[in-house]
Amino acid sequence: MTLKGIRLQDLAVRAEVFLEWKGEIILDSKLAKVLYEIEQRGSLLAACRVVGVPYARTWERLARVEEIFGKKLFEAKRGGPGGGGARLTELGKELLKLYLNAEAKLGTPSRSIAETKVTKSMPDLAVMGSNDPALEVLIGILKAKKPSLDVEVSWLGSAGGLAALMMGDAHVAGVHLLDPVTGKYNVPFLSRYWLEDKAVIVRGYQRELGLAFRHDTDVSGISDLLDRNLRLVNRNPGSGTRTLLDHLLRQAALDRGIDPADVPRLVRNYDREVKTHFEVAKEIATGAADVGMTVRYAAELYGLQFMRLVWEWYDLAILKEAMRRETIRELIKLLTSKEFMQAIKRMKGYRTTSETGKVMSD
Repeated sequence: MTLKGIRLQDLAVRAEVFLEWKGEIILDSKLAKVLYEIEQRGSLLAACRVVGVPYARTWERLARVEEIFGKKLFEAKRGGPGGGGARLTELGKELLKLYLNAEAKLGTPSRSIAETKVTKSMPDLAVMGSNDPALEVLIGILKAKKPSLDVEVSWLGSAGGLAALMMGDAHVAGVHLLDPVTGKYNVPFLSRYWLEDKAVIVRGYQRELGLAFRHDTDVSGISDLLDRNLRLVNRNPGSGTRTLLDHLLRQAALDRGIDPADVPRLVRNYDREVKTHFEVAKEIATGAADVGMTVRYAAELYGLQFMRLVWEWYDLAILKEAMRRETIRELIKLLTSKEFMQAIKRMKGYRTTSETGKVMSD
């Protein structure tokens, strides 16, 4: 029997091992290869590029496994000007060993797990962190000037960007984290990721962050999320937007004599999460949600109402050793270029200041 010229007897049979927990896949061949390459190369980013899987999606999968076990699969190595890289923990090593033993026992070895060869496992420029439309524009301008530039961009949230910076997976992290104690943005967080001596904060630009909602929905403030059963579309944990929203919701709860721990239960659809500002706006515009926190630019692009809560700083955290790279110097220079200034003026809810492009930490 043939199907469009293909003979059934010519088809190859291939089996794959899956490690599962309560029906949920913990490890498959690709994730096992990622763990193997982390141990070989000391970098999650290099591992992802070798295996050919998206960095952000792999980050999420590994985080889910860590959540299930309550322990880390890999960790940053202390020391070294770039943060020391990454290595498997004992759990990561044991999980990989279990997988490889299962393959050997079943006779289904991953032929390429130790045979993958690449000519370039790291990009010219790796940008991680919080999703931001203006940063996409900035990177676009840089790539237009350097078409052959190999750029890796992953939206992991501000905390994820700093973690990637700590492990040496990123050269640049886009961040907008407010420290409620000092009232300062971003600089206080370097020490929390062992980066106080390894990275600097380059001042970026300000953007309007607030609540977006449809014209048929009346929203007066954060407290409405607790009081009116509005359907929230939330951002991913670790993002600066999620961090700020959680802070404001806790404050609103305390003002009402509500235990802040009850906020996730009281806010409808609190666990409905998306990764980008455009996804927040789209969810609201299509009626899948009633309200969400996003930047004005995304809200107006989707024809939504917008209530500003804060003008915040979106900055670039950059490894000190990367500051010597020509590509990084050009990226910083573009922050104050005429081309970027003109572009950001066309983006509602954004503005640069006299501090833009300046190093805010040593």
